Amino acid sequence: MRTLSVLLIGSLTFLLLIGCSDKQKEAARLEQEMKDREAAADTMAGGEITLEDSLAGLELVADASAIPDEAAPEPVPMPPATRREGYTVQVASCENEEYARHLVGVYANRGYDAFVTTITYENQTYYRVRIGNFEGFSEARTLQEELVDRFSEQPWIDRLDQ
Repeated sequence: MRTLSVLLIGSLTFLLLIGCSDKQKEAARLEQEMKDREAAADTMAGGEITLEDSLAGLELVADASAIPDEAAPEPVPMPPATRREGYTVQVASCENEEYARHLVGVYANRGYDAFVTTITYENQTYYRVRIGNFEGFSEARTLQEELVDRFSEQPWIDRLDQ
C-alpha cells in the first residue's frame, strides 16, 4: 500500500513538472516574439521606409471591375398596409437596419409574421421589430405572454398608429 502511494505521488510530481516545462517553453516563445516585434518597430522608427517597402507583398488590383459587387441588401419587411389601427407586439427597437432584418428572420423561423417599422427621433432612425396586427388589446396581450413563456423575452404592446 505504501509503495502504491509513493508511486502515485511520484507520478503526479512528474506530470506536474512536465506541465510546468511546457508553460516555461510557451513563456519563452512569447517573450521572443515580443523582442522580435520591438526590434522590428525600432528598425522602422530608425530608418526611412520607402513606398516599395510598404507595398512589398501586396497584390494590387488592376481596375475596379475586379472588385466583386456586394449583394444588395434584402428589403426590410414592412407592416401590413391593410390596417393602421389596433395593436402589435414589439420585440425590439434598434439603430441597425441589418440587425433588425436578422431579427425578422429569427422570428420568421420561429413561425411568426414579423415586420419592421421605422421612426426617426432626434435625427436617429430606429428600426422597430414587431409581430402581429391585432384589433384588440387582449389578442396582442396573448401573443406577448406567449413570447415571454416560450423565449423569456420582454416584448411590449404598442399601438399600430405609433
